[in-house]
Amino acid sequence: MPDTREIAIHEAWSAKAYDQAFSLLATHHASDFYRTAVRIVLDHSQAQDVVQEASIKIWKGLPAFEGKSKFSTWAYRIVVNEALAFLRKRKVRHLALEDLHIGQPDSPYFEADDVLKALYHSLSMLPEKQRIAFQLRYFDEKPYAEISKILGTSVGGLKANYHHAVERIKLEMKRLNPDYTFDSNE
Repeated sequence: MPDTREIAIHEAWSAKAYDQAFSLLATHHASDFYRTAVRIVLDHSQAQDVVQEASIKIWKGLPAFEGKSKFSTWAYRIVVNEALAFLRKRKVRHLALEDLHIGQPDSPYFEADDVLKALYHSLSMLPEKQRIAFQLRYFDEKPYAEISKILGTSVGGLKANYHHAVERIKLEMKRLNPDYTFDSNE
């Protein structure tokens, strides 16, 4: 079934109505972009900054878009790259449990329980490629082919990164809660 949102964006872009194309893209995907950014930077206000910077790049880049992927895939890649650049600038590698802002009143994760906090801590401990692959596959439920375009990597490499991420998360969760047992389907 054709994605009517992508078709509408493509029609506006083809007519060189870039402001309209951007507006449609932002309207349809803003919450997805925010969720992706907050999962990478693990902070509400920083995620907003990332999405704002990415939005500027998306808006400026629309005239040069080559149409080799879906607009949403192209824009996701910009959001992910902007979030990773943000972390590199701040030299953030790993966060301690107490540094995660997901349990703070101003956070969208205020109601999160200890397991969710532990999961985000485990994610913060992963190497960058594994963490992003896991987030896009597990949380955003993106197909491997689309994630490979977003990250500019092979599907095989992506699957390996995802598998390693899952295994490391299981180990970290087991370390945090020795009584937890994993279902073989997890």
